[in-house]
Amino acid sequence: MRRSFSLQLTSMLDRREKRHTMPSHFSTIGLPLSSQADYGALANRVGPLATPIEVPNGVYWRWVSDCGAEVWLQTNTDNELVGMTPFYSGRAEVSVRLTNRVVRQDDSPLEGAFHAWADPDQNNPDSGAYPFVFDVVDFDRFGDIALPTTAKAQIAAFAHEVSVYQTVHSYNESQSGELKFASQSFIPSGLFASGGESTEPPNSIAFFTGHIIAMELRTNCLTGAQYYWALVETLGGSFDVVIDPELCDASPVVGGVISGSFWLCGRLID
Repeated sequence: MRRSFSLQLTSMLDRREKRHTMPSHFSTIGLPLSSQADYGALANRVGPLATPIEVPNGVYWRWVSDCGAEVWLQTNTDNELVGMTPFYSGRAEVSVRLTNRVVRQDDSPLEGAFHAWADPDQNNPDSGAYPFVFDVVDFDRFGDIALPTTAKAQIAAFAHEVSVYQTVHSYNESQSGELKFASQSFIPSGLFASGGESTEPPNSIAFFTGHIIAMELRTNCLTGAQYYWALVETLGGSFDVVIDPELCDASPVVGGVISGSFWLCGRLID
């Protein structure tokens, strides 16, 4: 298995480099990657340490660190490496009603997302706090799940852009424009294009603001690189926010507020 990771790496990286324009998805959990060689070195390093999870369309290889950072390698039924996804296993929990599968044109059979309602209305299957989309790191495990269905999810929010406020008061004071956002608010920005029309297929992106319940500056045991983790409570549930320190102009603090744009990737936990 070690040799297959190395031999099949190049074709996967060609596709991934075109798709993921933000290597910060990896640096956000202390895995700074800047070249194809870096991706290859990471795959060859964690592959032999990973736990296999067999699914209908191949195998997920899950590498787990003590700090919560994870890497999920994906091999297809021909034992070729076709993907590598960063993840963070944390403490957050969101109650969701899964309504539809979201599969994009360049997704492999091992990739995909769910359209869901957060904090769903128990009396209305198509209602809740808000609709949103999140990628599922082990999506192929749920190919036969009947929809709609209610579940709990642990969702990691990988920061693209972020602002940090030391108190709820300082956040509220910063809201000086006509349009003001509450300190616990959520906008499923991946569902809409800039002109307001629906995005098809939708993206697993959201803009949200929430209260910091817990936080740590963590060190990735594989690289020694640091990153911030924060448990953030917002409208509809809580999220595990991970941030590359280069994005922050101040350190997050418990009792403060985080606001920004995030890629959402999760797992179903029940």
